[in-house]
Amino acid sequence: MEIKIVIDGTEPIKEYTLMSAEPISFIEVMNQLGLNFYRPCGGVLKCLSCAIRFIYGAPDMTSDDEKALDFSEMRNGWRLGCKCIINKDCKIQVPVSLVGEITSPVDADVDEEYPLDKTNIGIAVDIGTTTIATAVVDLQTGKILRQNNCTNNQIKYGADVMSRIKASMDGHGEDLMNIVREDLIKIGRDVVGEDFLTHKIVFSANTVMTHLFLNYPVDGLANYPFVPYTTEAISFVSEYRDVFFMPPISAFVGGDIVAGLYFLKKKAMERSEKASKETFLLVDLGTNAEIVLFDGEKYWCSSASAGPALEGASISCGVASVKGAINHLSISEGKIKYTTIGGEKPVGLCGSGIIDMVHELHRNKIIDDGGLLIEKYADTGFPVTDNIYMTGEDIQQVLLAKSAIYSAITVLAKKAGIAFEEIEHLYISGGLGATASVWSSAGINLFPSELINKYESVGNSSLLGAIAYVMDSDQAAITEIKEKSEVVILANDPEFEALFLENLMLK
Repeated sequence: MEIKIVIDGTEPIKEYTLMSAEPISFIEVMNQLGLNFYRPCGGVLKCLSCAIRFIYGAPDMTSDDEKALDFSEMRNGWRLGCKCIINKDCKIQVPVSLVGEITSPVDADVDEEYPLDKTNIGIAVDIGTTTIATAVVDLQTGKILRQNNCTNNQIKYGADVMSRIKASMDGHGEDLMNIVREDLIKIGRDVVGEDFLTHKIVFSANTVMTHLFLNYPVDGLANYPFVPYTTEAISFVSEYRDVFFMPPISAFVGGDIVAGLYFLKKKAMERSEKASKETFLLVDLGTNAEIVLFDGEKYWCSSASAGPALEGASISCGVASVKGAINHLSISEGKIKYTTIGGEKPVGLCGSGIIDMVHELHRNKIIDDGGLLIEKYADTGFPVTDNIYMTGEDIQQVLLAKSAIYSAITVLAKKAGIAFEEIEHLYISGGLGATASVWSSAGINLFPSELINKYESVGNSSLLGAIAYVMDSDQAAITEIKEKSEVVILANDPEFEALFLENLMLK
């Protein structure tokens, strides 16, 4: 059986061939060919966004296909990739948005020309749900000498942590662990060389990623009250020189947030003792949204179940931050201007483009305050390009996400007894936080308007915190952050539920 794969949207066209003697899943075909296959929900039929097209040799239509596709699409060869079983010669078109390498901003302050003295370096690693970022730090000067990012290939089990928890509980825990370790080995060799494991390494990650990397049981993270296997800092010295894992605060306020708070604390202390008491709001925008409000003494922490819309998942026109993703756009006199990642042909909208899109539609009165499209576009959606449309359902998904974040911020402020005007800094971190427009974010009420002039993007605060800890391993400061943190659970909170409904509007 000859299976041909064509990546649609690449120039020149890329074609791959695999021979198989037995029926084989499309997922396994992609694995054997060494190709990424982006499945936001991990193949559990939540997102229905991984459709592929058979030019010939399409398998029979299934009930799974019927959930995702119109009959006319299925007749034209479209099938749901995550559930597709191939049993005859075929040729398949795979959209480039489902196979592209996910990009992540690299710190601009990297001194690549500085000599790499391997006797005096440490390594900081942020294991993100979507991407893994690594930085090599000179232990004398604090200079970032090298930095490299790659896709977290666990993404084949789903774009969100709950999909990966399920995969682990279904017996894939060892594979999930090995995937990250292989990613880290590759990136370590690329950045430092074969001996990278002999250096001091600080890991920062959300609670689920840490558990999966260390192959800890994740059963307690699957259901309320969400109890981690451990919230202790993990450190050891064995064949490696020195390894440290940032500790989480709770199941969904992880070591990546602790690292971000550590970075902000050290940064403030460099200015003055007074600055270390300044109030701030830290919002980490990534696959999920973690939020911390510091009132000068205490850290009020929460995680907003915003869903994956702001990462491009669950959106018909949404894609991950791959080449060709529209990352910024504007509408003027009915005409759209946009930029794409890598300057490539547009394949869809990533998170920052989605935020821009909703803001521009509202600003141009193409949608009302409730996100409803004007009659002209109500049925078809608004055309971004000839083949990319933003539908009314897409817009509602964005409103759900932004309302969850705004409402969570409001609840934290009330719990802390602090008005928005009293918050001195708004720090935005995470992959989306590094690229989202402050004006578009304000325009869709993602953040309180009182904080917009205090907005500061801090990039990958998780990695920056790991770098700070490589340089100054202040265990007492980490302990203080944890001891002064209070987790606010939003699930089933009547105040949050009321605010969530109220904040679904764009005004």
